[in-house]
Amino acid sequence: MKYVLALLAILFLSAALISAQDAPLNVIATTTIVANVAQNVAGDLFTVQSLLPPNSDTHAYEPTIDDARRISGADLILAVGAGYEGFLTRLIENVGANIPVLAVNNGLEIRSLGLDEHEDEEGHSARAALGILSDGLACDVHTEEAEGQEAAHEHGECDPHTWMDPMYVIGWVNNIAAAFSAADPANAATYHANGEAYIAELEGLDAEIATLVERIPVERRILVTNHEFLNYFADRYGFEVIGTVLPGVSTGGEPDPRSMAALIELIRAEGVPAIFAEVSANPQLAESIAQEAGIQVITDLYSESLSNADGDAPTYIDFMRHNAQTITDALAS
Repeated sequence: MKYVLALLAILFLSAALISAQDAPLNVIATTTIVANVAQNVAGDLFTVQSLLPPNSDTHAYEPTIDDARRISGADLILAVGAGYEGFLTRLIENVGANIPVLAVNNGLEIRSLGLDEHEDEEGHSARAALGILSDGLACDVHTEEAEGQEAAHEHGECDPHTWMDPMYVIGWVNNIAAAFSAADPANAATYHANGEAYIAELEGLDAEIATLVERIPVERRILVTNHEFLNYFADRYGFEVIGTVLPGVSTGGEPDPRSMAALIELIRAEGVPAIFAEVSANPQLAESIAQEAGIQVITDLYSESLSNADGDAPTYIDFMRHNAQTITDALAS
């Protein structure tokens, strides 16, 4: 079913996209991460622009008049989807243009973060379920329990941070190559060849991270994060995220005093050595909790965007290497 849904989305785009024979595609991605992945598919044929700048927090983003002007002339917008870009539908509606949008997560399995957490028989929090993303932009995850029902999760209940697992980004590459090929059939072979070459790099990155993580004793592969952004990384490489400072997948969440006290107790009980925060978010709460618990805060992880060209994470592959190395250095000893 997930492949059928993805194919339907690509067929829609192929019907909607019309590009001049002698003009390069004008493609805008919502984030620097999506833009960099898409650029590897586009190669030298055109430049993929990012709507948001480097070192930005998508959760806190407010569109500008210039952003509206930029997207008004786009042939295609690439979005993460899964409810991530809450601003995008409104922005496109304000522009008043019929611009095709591809959610790169379309057809992929998306984590659903239920707000009604419960404990399993071993005492672990059972928050996350995997479902097929059936609506590219909205957070609409259908599980087996919801099969045949008119049930859908509210926006924001699913975790869109799939780029924390390179295997998911391979799915992005396939979706993007198909969309570019539909918009520009004359260069379809090039897009697919570029995509295959980049997939080989992503597979190498995945193996590199797995080897790096082997340095960390299994009992120390536990994570407390500033917000829910490392779940896919944890699933892929054998970690457990046992708590977050901010509730949910957005950096705009606000914890209550009771949950903060409970997190401090959990950190002490589990022997957590560090809280992992991101460079694009305010670490003040994380620092307060860490001080109370007597542990350190790592504040230089990247979550929502790449860095500037001279920073630690100018490309997606650099982004993942930096995060994996930083986590390993903090937990390996």
